[in-house]
Amino acid sequence: MFGAVRVVGTVLAVFFLAAAATIALVPLPAPAAGGTCGPSTSSESALLAFFNPLSVGAGPEPPANSARHSQWVAFVNECQSTTNSRMIQSGVIAVGALLAGLGLPWAVRRFVREDPTDPMGLTPPGKHPDPADPSVPQSWDERGWGAPGAPPDHNVSAPTV
Repeated sequence: MFGAVRVVGTVLAVFFLAAAATIALVPLPAPAAGGTCGPSTSSESALLAFFNPLSVGAGPEPPANSARHSQWVAFVNECQSTTNSRMIQSGVIAVGALLAGLGLPWAVRRFVREDPTDPMGLTPPGKHPDPADPSVPQSWDERGWGAPGAPPDHNVSAPTV
């Protein structure tokens, strides 16, 4: 069973990583203001625009008092906003890939191998080793120490003086 979970986790991780890479490497869409989000006639990927924000193909910044400045700012902001949102999506999906590839098998393994004893091999509080099989903890019940019907090794009476 655990091998199948590991395979499913690996397949999911590869799928998520491929989706994250696709989102980060596909060229950005053209902004509403026209032009492209890249240094040439085509848009660049979100990954390139994220690590080199000056590569957005808006040309040099016009003077702040000109009418073109607000259009230039809107163009650059739209390209950077698209870049940032794609990189966040890609990052979230990459984290999902880590969780699917590493977290899913780890969680299933912990669930499957859950043992009623603690890591030191001691029985949990309120339980005692079963005389028939000491590795299996048994709850305290009416057949406790020295009670009628308890296993023979439990019928120990106090020494008389």
